[in-house]
Amino acid sequence: MKQEEILKLKKLIRELESYKGRHTELISVYIPAGANIVDVANQLFEEKGTASNIKSKTTRKNVLAALEKIIQHLKNFRETPPNGLVVFCGNISPVEGKEDIRLWSFEPPEKLSTKLYWCDQVFVLDPLKDMLSEKEIFGLVVLDAREANIGLLEGKRIVPLKHLESTVPSKTVKGGMCVEENTLIQLENGSIIPIKELSKGEKILSYSFDNFKPIFTDSFEMFKRKTTKSYKLVLKEPSGSLILTPEHKVFVVSEKGIEEKTVEEINVGDQLLFLSNLQINNKSNKSIDKKLAQLLGYILGDGTVDKNRIILYNKDLQLLKVYKRFAESLIKKRAVILKRRNSYELRLYKKSFVDFLLTNFPEILKPRRNKNIDPKILTLSKRTLKYFIRGLFDAEAYVDRTGIGLRMANESIVRKIQLVLTRYNIVASLTGPDKFGRYELRITNPIYIKTFKKEIGFSSLEKTKRLNLIIKGYSSGKSIRVPISGILVRKLIEKEGFKKEHFKKYSMFLVGRRNIGYPPFKRMIQELEKKIKNGEMLELLNKIFNSGIVTATVKEKKKLKSNKEFYDLYVPKFNSFVANGIIVHNSQGRYDRLREDAINEFLTKVGEEASNLFLKQEKLVGVIVGGPGPIKERFVREGYLNYMIQKKVPGIKDTGYTGEYGLEELVNRSEDLIKETALAKERELMKRFFAEISKEGLAVYGEEKVKAALNAGAVEIVLISEEYPSSKVEDLLRLAEQLGTNTAFISVDTSEGKEFFRLGGVGALLRFKFE
Repeated sequence: MKQEEILKLKKLIRELESYKGRHTELISVYIPAGANIVDVANQLFEEKGTASNIKSKTTRKNVLAALEKIIQHLKNFRETPPNGLVVFCGNISPVEGKEDIRLWSFEPPEKLSTKLYWCDQVFVLDPLKDMLSEKEIFGLVVLDAREANIGLLEGKRIVPLKHLESTVPSKTVKGGMCVEENTLIQLENGSIIPIKELSKGEKILSYSFDNFKPIFTDSFEMFKRKTTKSYKLVLKEPSGSLILTPEHKVFVVSEKGIEEKTVEEINVGDQLLFLSNLQINNKSNKSIDKKLAQLLGYILGDGTVDKNRIILYNKDLQLLKVYKRFAESLIKKRAVILKRRNSYELRLYKKSFVDFLLTNFPEILKPRRNKNIDPKILTLSKRTLKYFIRGLFDAEAYVDRTGIGLRMANESIVRKIQLVLTRYNIVASLTGPDKFGRYELRITNPIYIKTFKKEIGFSSLEKTKRLNLIIKGYSSGKSIRVPISGILVRKLIEKEGFKKEHFKKYSMFLVGRRNIGYPPFKRMIQELEKKIKNGEMLELLNKIFNSGIVTATVKEKKKLKSNKEFYDLYVPKFNSFVANGIIVHNSQGRYDRLREDAINEFLTKVGEEASNLFLKQEKLVGVIVGGPGPIKERFVREGYLNYMIQKKVPGIKDTGYTGEYGLEELVNRSEDLIKETALAKERELMKRFFAEISKEGLAVYGEEKVKAALNAGAVEIVLISEEYPSSKVEDLLRLAEQLGTNTAFISVDTSEGKEFFRLGGVGALLRFKFE
């Protein structure tokens, strides 16, 4: 695009931006190159029919008048101009009730690919602004320790050039401390996934023992390997299990506090740490309300899809009537309950609703043993998610004299529900499979049963009645065990000059013969606060009380043989992650030296490839580097790029991804750097110009002097302010073009550009001085 065309287009855009319609009556029409202009005129004629339905008489009149004016204008063209055609028309009068309908029409300086008809209070100018965007080339590098992608940004177009994979051992290692591939990991957005599906950039659940708080972090490296030797730790109170390699470390409660032990060293009776209380602050999803969430939970438990209908099953007629009301309010159609031999069926007939569920919640509607919880369910807000859980428990749970139970053949669902319940501070035990291949979730602690009733509850009156009887009948129950040894507490007390005899109510705990539950532990802290002034000790005990952790005792340790893949995470700051609800230690970084050598080799290769590709680009104005994690900063800081390319790096950006999607994300996040690079080029011209002017060197300013220098062949580049009068600009551009001299327009977006305009707005850098 010629400089003269750029200037004209900029001025037109500024003019059109200044107009604001009183109502939605400014029309923008973009006709792409090669389009049939007669077809466009016919389409606009059809739009007149739509516009005639506008309620406001004034707006209707103005829109119809503008459309007619455009249609008549298009009759002047036998065909669409080579680059397309842009037409703007509408009432631009700032006075209500007064008409000033004007039309602008022109062939754009570049081929137009956008087809658009739009009526609004402003003219649509984005396609024209895109033509003015910088056409210089930027280099792009997006990388992490696993892979790198190199590309170019040519105007608005991203051109991938090279993909490189690293040999850094975050992919596969020959040893290490790992958990089995199906171990569940909690993500910050609420999703619960097998560790084998974990991707870089996701925030995983870790635990900070500095603050005794769960925390989410995306700073981790992942290791993977196959092994034939592993152990399965079977836990009780709460029941659960975890499969790990012998050298993996877990945290255990000991007389010295919380210590690390390898799985090889673990003994039956050791107490591991189970995260019992987790806060995930998801926002509400407006597309899933509480009725739909509860219905989905029931369908997951005991519902099927049969062609165009959904069927729910239960022996409890009262319960199905509740879901009948839910269903009818959702589908706006009557649902039917049918009596079968020993039960009832609730049938929902509506194809569009079935299609909606199949599209949005396919996992829930799969055959029974293949069902799962759709990811979007787990990302619901706590307030809505509880209705999903209620629906599932309405369908599949039972209540007996010892508590609440949920049996299902699908292990994945039951394991995920165990973890989801911790968002409501409910700890459930998980066992299975039994002889029928079922997995069972049990809530037996009276505190958690009460919490279940308060936070989730049943819609079944029969189950609610049984639940109330259990709660009423419990005078005490199994304690929720605090993750601290009584012997350690006794030592802390003795340091302050007290003996266990001063706290007789807790003597069995203080000699290590019993664990302690949270309610008595709180009372104990309150007693200590009255007698002890050691703030650090009391702070530690209060942190443990608020830790959201309970102990889980190792019931059995089984040696396994398998050929599955095992994974480990290296979490630099917190050195832990949560696996199946258990807090485990991460890798000890035993491969750090190997990784360091591999990273250096990889970054060297990326730097060489990128430098070779970018040095071939004559119009390269900058290189932007990005990626997840800290590798990108090291890549730039330690100079892996050629020095000629290195000095063109304006900045570094964080991205969540690598690959071609990472290149796209890098561009989207770098608009400020791209704009600043263009302005930097302009500032450099201005800096040079003012330096030459100050020493009366190779620069002149003023229209007459610039023309004289042009005619003498002394000009290297003509500088023209974007605010310089257009009539004079055309003469200068024509003269510069005749003499083969470059021109550059200077914006008024910088202080240097404003000063240049005040100086007259036209100048030149010279090749040599002339008289």
